[in-house]
Amino acid sequence: MSWLVALVLGLLGAGDVGGGVARCVVPEGPVVAEVTWRGQRVRAREGALELGDRRLTPCDGLPGPFPTALAVQGDVLVAGFRAAGAFRFDDGHFTRIEGLPADGVLALAATPEAVWIGLGTRGLWRAAGRRAEPVKHRVLGAQGITALAVEGDHVEVGVGPYGWWRVTGRRVERVARRVFAGCFRRGPAGAWAPRPPGAACALGAAAPASGLPSGHVTALAGFGGALYVGTFDAGLARQEGAGFAPVPGSPRFINALLPRADGLWIATPRGLFKLGLDGVVRRAPVALPSDHVNGLAAGADGTLWVATSQGLAGFGPAGVQVWDRARGLPGRIVYAVAVAEDGAVWAGTDAGAARIAAGSLTIYDHARGQLPHDWVNALLPEGDAMLAGTYDAGVHRLTPAGDGAPVPGMERLWVNPAGLARVGGRLVVSTLGDGLRIAEAGGVARRDDLPSDDVTAAARVGGRLWIGTRGGLVSVDGDALLAGDPGVH
Repeated sequence: MSWLVALVLGLLGAGDVGGGVARCVVPEGPVVAEVTWRGQRVRAREGALELGDRRLTPCDGLPGPFPTALAVQGDVLVAGFRAAGAFRFDDGHFTRIEGLPADGVLALAATPEAVWIGLGTRGLWRAAGRRAEPVKHRVLGAQGITALAVEGDHVEVGVGPYGWWRVTGRRVERVARRVFAGCFRRGPAGAWAPRPPGAACALGAAAPASGLPSGHVTALAGFGGALYVGTFDAGLARQEGAGFAPVPGSPRFINALLPRADGLWIATPRGLFKLGLDGVVRRAPVALPSDHVNGLAAGADGTLWVATSQGLAGFGPAGVQVWDRARGLPGRIVYAVAVAEDGAVWAGTDAGAARIAAGSLTIYDHARGQLPHDWVNALLPEGDAMLAGTYDAGVHRLTPAGDGAPVPGMERLWVNPAGLARVGGRLVVSTLGDGLRIAEAGGVARRDDLPSDDVTAAARVGGRLWIGTRGGLVSVDGDALLAGDPGVH
């Protein structure tokens, strides 16, 4: 049994799970860079860096979830990341190349004297040691660098739509104008030649066995005894044995999932869909205020509530209900919807929250003193009250009486969409940049062993807590949520 299959079997509960400590599920994605280092093949792919038969993920100390470029300088491996900068890897340790601005690394190349670093928007940089300095040039110093290659004493540079350039010592010259170099590949004569981004630059290497179509997870749900994973731009996947399989016909972009008795409902920026009990995905035949669907909720009477970018819609025994700015919602965009125990429907909008009950509407916002910030993008019922997650202002508890108060220890968090959940009675908050936060009697805990601090979803399915991040999917023992010493503070 391969190392990866053993890992995933352990994650899925078919073997030892290490006492509840999180492990990364390596997502299936294309190989974006490949080099030979110390006689072994090294591959950079979404969620992992593969060194021969080893696989490093953020759970194993990889500096970021998205390695994007590789180069070899002498005996040292250099790796660039989408959001974490560039690092030298030697003797089992990553050392940051200092001085780079906060920008994605798109390309790397190495000469004996220096490492050349191409950034997504901030130009070409050169690191002669462990600190990088910008290349000062009107084009190379100010545009996005899409490709790099070394040929003798030349450095070939692709500058997106600004053409193909060459650096020789201190001399910079343009080689061709109407060339968009997504990469450089050796031509028939052995010289570097630019290739357009896309299939011409694809390495075509085999994907790992997990089957997860993307590491950027956006939604999780249990349905029909299986875990379903929604991704940012690669559709829906279903847990199958030791891995995942794509759901045929699923929409590409997924914002939220809602399991119900009649199927798994799928919210997308391009409409509302449902995976039926027959296993077929179909577009829902309902008229929505907007095709951009952000969230879903189910009422006790069977009503399906749909949060859209042009208001809130309900479909149920009472017919079709639409609540928008004209009917009193504080904001046009509804990011979240939830139903409290008393049957009241709550909407989180870009201008505050609203409680809808008995045909009337109550507004909660910053001006009225109930919220510290009006952007509400997550809701979680707490009896008849409602917990509201905001951007940059934490979690607040709102009551039917019109009151609002902060949840202690959660005041300054950036809560992600649908970022509020309960696991074993504990409040679990998925945040943008602050990891997974868990409310405990003694304070607030944080998991520090996730593949990304941008946590996008959390759900308990099959006795395990599944945590979706922008850099991969993690599974932990649902009854040992705090295993691994996350640190209470």
